[in-house]
Amino acid sequence: MEFFKRTTKLGNSSGVLLPRALLGALVKITVVEQPLEIKKDVIQFLSEYFDNVIGIYVLNVKRKYVEVLAITTNLRKTISKPPYKIELVPLHLIKNNPAVIKNLQNSKVILNKHLLAEFKIMHDRFSKS
Repeated sequence: MEFFKRTTKLGNSSGVLLPRALLGALVKITVVEQPLEIKKDVIQFLSEYFDNVIGIYVLNVKRKYVEVLAITTNLRKTISKPPYKIELVPLHLIKNNPAVIKNLQNSKVILNKHLLAEFKIMHDRFSKS
């Protein structure tokens, strides 16, 4: 008998729920796919660029794809390490781009939520114009 099940939260742990008929049975659990640790992974990938990084934001997360925007002082670069695609973009290119600022409004903050608040103000100004 073989099952493929996603773990669920059980108190302070995670577990796999099995049919009651297996109560008392000896089972073997094999991890097929580790969960993503987005914050830890992204910080590790960007560590050599931290002197230039102003903010880091997760724009999109799908099962096999994570899109991240790192706002920098002057560095422009793309880092692709599946499932991550990290765009490093200078701040001056973002300030004048309403589409990117709008996209940032729905992002998850990894670093510098205050910059995101400034972008919200900019987005509101663009919307009024």
